[in-house]
Order: sequence, then structure tokens, then C-alpha cells
Amino acid sequence: MKIQVYRKFVNTSNRVRVLLRPMTVADRELVSEMFCQRASADDVRYLKEDVRNPEFVAGWFADIDYEKVLPLLALHGEHLVGDATLHRRRGAERHIGELRIFLTKEFRGVGLGMQLLGELIEIGRDMGLHMLIAEVVSDELSVVKAFRKLGFVRHAEIDDYFMDMDGNLRDVSLMLLPLAARKEYLF
Repeated sequence: MKIQVYRKFVNTSNRVRVLLRPMTVADRELVSEMFCQRASADDVRYLKEDVRNPEFVAGWFADIDYEKVLPLLALHGEHLVGDATLHRRRGAERHIGELRIFLTKEFRGVGLGMQLLGELIEIGRDMGLHMLIAEVVSDELSVVKAFRKLGFVRHAEIDDYFMDMDGNLRDVSLMLLPLAARKEYLF
């Protein structure tokens, strides 16, 4: 799959048409506006990075490399309503990709997240990845359920693994999706 030319229209469960496409340098204002201006602290409380920091977001555009991080954007008209990323690991973990996702409030619970993640799963397969991983705050039951629906299995629960911006600790579920057949060893 040539990711540079990837474009796909999807419909949400409430019949809103959304364009999915990779992020480009030209999207800097759209991405910054979604994360730094429209997203509240509560909206992004379970994200790993401070995406409301304009300098941090600007860093994403300094070196876009789809082989390292593939950001897939969801656009409704001129508005960015979602971002899902596939982060390829390096070295001994180069066969693993990590999925992350963010949706604006008005596009949560309408199936867009499932479609974004489904697209990244297929792209991960096309890239030859063997496994996908997602770290999900355990008390976000709807998110855990969504990943399970996509075939992910909870392999571990790590106590106090995530610290939010207020210093509160949360447990994290380590969710895995195998993409390649596992080798069986006979001893």
C-alpha cells in the first residue's frame, strides 16, 4: 500500500461522512487547532504526551516519517475530528506496532474510532508487523471493549502504570493483537 496516496471515506453510525488520510506537513494548523485549542484537559487526560502544548505538536511536523510513526487523520469537512497513530518499534521489537487514538467529543461513540483502528490494523499487516499493542487505562471500559471487539486480548494489567497530569495513578491494560502466525516449538 502506498500510504502517500491513501484516502478513504467512511460513514459513522450516525451517517456522517469522514475522510481518512495520512497527516502531512500542510496539516500543522489543523492538528494544532484540534489538540491545542479545542481539546480540554479532560479530553486528553489519558494521552501519553502533553498534546495541548503547541511546541510539542509542532515537533511532529519536523520529521514526518511514515516508517516510524504513521498518523492517520479523520476529517469532517474542514475540521479535524480524530487522529490515530501506528508507532513502529525499533531493534528487537521492530516487529511490533503500538496503536494510539484520539477523537473529538462529538465523534466518540459513533464507530469512527473502530474504523480508524481497523485501518491501522490493516496497514500494520501490509507493513509486515507481527503484533500490535495498545496501552489502555483500565477503567476506560468502553475503550477496552472496543479493542477487544477488534480482536485484541488483555495480556496484562499493570497497577499504577499511568500518571495523569494531576498526578493521579491509573492501572493500564496491555492489549495485544497478533498479526502473524505464532511459531510453536517442540522440546
